[in-house]
Amino acid sequence: MTGLATYPPQPAPADCSRAAHPALIVAATLLLLQAGIVAVNLTPLIERYTVSDLLDVNGEANLPSWLSASALLAIAAAAGLAAWADRLAARPRPLWRGWALIAGLFVLLSADEAAGLHELIGEKVHRIVQIEALPSLYSWVLVVAPLGLVTVIFLIRWLAANLGFGSPTARLALEAIALWLAVPVLEALDPTHGGPRLLSVFEETLEVGGEALFLAGVILYLGMPGRLSALASHLAKPGHS
Repeated sequence: MTGLATYPPQPAPADCSRAAHPALIVAATLLLLQAGIVAVNLTPLIERYTVSDLLDVNGEANLPSWLSASALLAIAAAAGLAAWADRLAARPRPLWRGWALIAGLFVLLSADEAAGLHELIGEKVHRIVQIEALPSLYSWVLVVAPLGLVTVIFLIRWLAANLGFGSPTARLALEAIALWLAVPVLEALDPTHGGPRLLSVFEETLEVGGEALFLAGVILYLGMPGRLSALASHLAKPGHS
């Protein structure tokens, strides 16, 4: 493809085998926790005040939002390790810089999920731009949607140029992005969250599913030869910084 860097050689399946089990365990754990949250939200248990306060997928600062924030922060940490390892291994600058940018992005996403920063942005924007068809709670779309589009384009181009779409990490990341892009489409069908609870539960499950896939992909990348060994060698040196 013209305009993009040459794809690096794709890792053989054996190269990822050492990280396949940890990646699978992490993804399965996230999905099992989400399955428990889904089960509660789709039963009469959710009508109880304490249960609703802790597990309602439409709530804020509760277990579902903390689970998502933790997963996003774990992605940031894993991407940060990938950037550090690739830099120590003297890999191409666009590769480790890209991982560093991804780490920073997911730190911001984790903070947003935990603190509801996008809703605060929505309230500020609504005071400046009055749009009758857009509730104040969702005015953040005017700011975040363009930034989100730029981010998606960056991720896809970076994956293509540095990992190649055939790599396990890129495939999982693209699947995660596809799940995340489906969420705003579903939210547009019910912008007030007043519709069927099943819709809200499905949206939240797509988000967590994307987080599980992306995190598994980064873990697979870290498990390929030369990544963690570069970190281990650096940390083993006396007086490392």
